[in-house]
Amino acid sequence: MNLSELQNRRIAIWGMGREGTATLSFLRGEFPDKEIMIINGDDVEDAENFIPEDKMLDHLDQFDVVIKSPGISYYHDAVAKMRDHGIIVTSATNIWFALPRRGKVIAITGSNGKSTTSAMLHHMLKTIGLDVALGGNIGTPLLSLRDDADYYVVELSSYQTCDLQFAPDIAVLLNLHPEHIQWHRTHPQYYHDKCNLLRRGAAVNIVNAREPRLAETKNKVTFNDRDKIHFENGIIYNGDMPVGGTEKFPLLGDHNLENLCAALTVAAELGLVVTECLKASFTYPGLKHRLQVFGPINSRMFVNDSISTDPEATIAALNALPGEDIALIIGGEDRKQDYTDMCTLIDARENVTAICCYETGPRLYEQLTTKKKQMADNLEDAVKIAKEITPEGGYIVLSPASPSYDAFKDFEQRGDLFIEYAKT
Repeated sequence: MNLSELQNRRIAIWGMGREGTATLSFLRGEFPDKEIMIINGDDVEDAENFIPEDKMLDHLDQFDVVIKSPGISYYHDAVAKMRDHGIIVTSATNIWFALPRRGKVIAITGSNGKSTTSAMLHHMLKTIGLDVALGGNIGTPLLSLRDDADYYVVELSSYQTCDLQFAPDIAVLLNLHPEHIQWHRTHPQYYHDKCNLLRRGAAVNIVNAREPRLAETKNKVTFNDRDKIHFENGIIYNGDMPVGGTEKFPLLGDHNLENLCAALTVAAELGLVVTECLKASFTYPGLKHRLQVFGPINSRMFVNDSISTDPEATIAALNALPGEDIALIIGGEDRKQDYTDMCTLIDARENVTAICCYETGPRLYEQLTTKKKQMADNLEDAVKIAKEITPEGGYIVLSPASPSYDAFKDFEQRGDLFIEYAKT
């Protein structure tokens, strides 16, 4: 929805988190004389036109457009009632995509790895001297980005791709695993909403060759494809041509080499020198809470992988540490995910002890057949147990395979507390 369409309409912002706050600031800059209504669960200070969320359906005659924050489900009952009332429900993402800009937009999504791949691509482009901005789900709201960059690397969650109406210049979908069932209602709906990014009509849709559900994608360019950019035995290849070794690549695990191949595929589609971009990746520092290794502390290493909100991410974490003695802390909010493959892997690894906690903890404990499993009351208790059972030189790994919202504000809070408990 472009600014001219908003000019003469009554606007409400629903949800005043980070993105809602940025949206309000943006709209006040564009329309300084316009009254903007705020819908929120909690009171908002200095809001001149505040509507409590539980009363908003009583005020449908007071606004024409609702800009919904990503955390509020597109399938919320109130969304349908607003539409039935003739109200346009849109997002800050759609408003940003409609803005004029000269720079190319690369939009990246995926069940796992989208933050790492987005930040790594941004680092690559910046390191080789390009003018690039990074935003979206990774933390900087899109409407806060400057408007004069040559390239925009945009991380999009399924919450943002669901109702996306515009195409980026390059779209990237890394992988698909069951996630976010509370928001999307079903896993098939989640896949459909995630893949909406690929249906917008980008000139290039970069997808994982190992994901069969993406085989029919239009304008498709693949990575992890033997004929395209892929890795074998620690070497990046473009078809049969070696690009370079990855011994200096700083991130753990083959899944991060897949992310690297996706980023290098974007670089190739932009006409950049892939060998230079590979070299630039060697100085990428990684992201906090994503296989973040620290220590040793009392002769033990710690891995903060709090971003792991599904079993596939935890499998990747275990595979990144083959042969190590590991105390693995798992469990969190229950989103009805299938833990069969993860539990089979844990059962097969004699050097892994699982410490289960929180909402999915009992289910995981029962599903595991290994005798090397324990229950913990909470994260602090889990770290305490891990310290007692992990031998010197071993790893204590927080990779919950579950979201954090049953006990924490977000995965960042969970990861920060893990670091705090590790040091005490």
